[in-house]
Amino acid sequence: MSPLAKTRFRSSNNTSSRRRSLLFVMVGCAAVVFIVSLQPQQQRKSKVFYQVSSHWRKPNESDVKNSSAAIPSLDHNNLASKVDGTLWTSVKVNRNSAPPGVGNCQPRTNLMFLKIHKCASSTAQRIFLRYGKKHKLTQVLPLTGNYLGAPPPFKSAMIPRSLRTPDNTYNMMVVHTRLHTPELEKVMKPDAKWVTIVREPVAQFLSLWSYFDLKKFYSKSLEEFAKLPYEKVVRWRYARVYGIHQMFYDLGYGSAEEYGEKEMTAVLQRLNQTFHLVMLAERFDESLVLLKDLMCWRTEDVAYLSINSLVRPIDSATTVTNTTRAGILRLSKPDVQIYDFFSRVFQERVEQFGVERMAQEVQLLRQANQNLTQLCTVDRDDPRLYKEQMNWPKQVKPLPVRGDIPECIDMAKTELSFLDDVRSIQRVWSKKGWPHLVQLDT
Repeated sequence: MSPLAKTRFRSSNNTSSRRRSLLFVMVGCAAVVFIVSLQPQQQRKSKVFYQVSSHWRKPNESDVKNSSAAIPSLDHNNLASKVDGTLWTSVKVNRNSAPPGVGNCQPRTNLMFLKIHKCASSTAQRIFLRYGKKHKLTQVLPLTGNYLGAPPPFKSAMIPRSLRTPDNTYNMMVVHTRLHTPELEKVMKPDAKWVTIVREPVAQFLSLWSYFDLKKFYSKSLEEFAKLPYEKVVRWRYARVYGIHQMFYDLGYGSAEEYGEKEMTAVLQRLNQTFHLVMLAERFDESLVLLKDLMCWRTEDVAYLSINSLVRPIDSATTVTNTTRAGILRLSKPDVQIYDFFSRVFQERVEQFGVERMAQEVQLLRQANQNLTQLCTVDRDDPRLYKEQMNWPKQVKPLPVRGDIPECIDMAKTELSFLDDVRSIQRVWSKKGWPHLVQLDT
């Protein structure tokens, strides 16, 4: 064989080898793609999530101090429950223990909201009522007013027949009640998310004291009231509803006399297992970001206007003496324990969510709120003013809102007015047919 022929032969042989190698690579890639495609979608999503979550930075001490996620500085004079360390470790992440969602998710429409008095709960409730109205969701409603289960705890039989759905289950429950979990579970959809909100106990009680003018009911000044023994005030509630340790009461409990440290630890564990999210009034915007994430809603769904403020504000703990403050904390010990515990749970949730991510989401929410304020507010002498605002309680000075934009009106309605609207809608449904298929606007 000539040298030229040998060269051609080797060249041809090398080309064939390269082609075979390329063929093997292509077959191998196809096999990998095929195997990956056989994995369950959820498994692939989980892998993606953990790859993304591995880049989340754990906040250091300076992050927490400098971010909007910092815990309010509280001095409860050692009245807070010394929650057992083992319990804290086991329950600090509640039944919604899955990591925050990444990527696309489906908006949730089923929600049980326990509306605790004077905890910014009316603002939260208005958000839920707006969402429910927009998406034609069924609501648990009383025949009139805004209470369904207080003073007695909630029972499913309390729902009036004229407002019941055919199967007596509902998308939302957002009116005032006292927590009775087994009965509420009967009327909520099985996949409902359970949410409530708490507030620093002194600030909450001062708000109650001012709003309901409890000085007249107790015939005592705030300073005198704070010196009374617990046994004398625990069953002394205005309208049998409003009084000391209001959070403990709204959560379904009565006197705290029978709740020692062991029993209170069990209460905290039970509440943490019941609620997917416990919001904090002092960290309201962050709470709404966590709510948005829990429900897979949009920022516009949780945007709000700060509609009402007290004419006679006494909400700040700085307006009372240290002695009076200590007395309120002594009388409110169960609320102190509840608030301190869920403040820690909340901070865990924020850190899990991501401190930097939280700051970004809060900024987006506040920008949305600012846009709403610019769109919806007018001067008090503007002819477009929403006239029904004159129906707010005399203790409240409402934000002047224009009455020619339906979305603005819904943000400015009183609680009773909004609930009347929802009742009217559901009465029509009860006659013409209940919406069985919820179509969400995307």
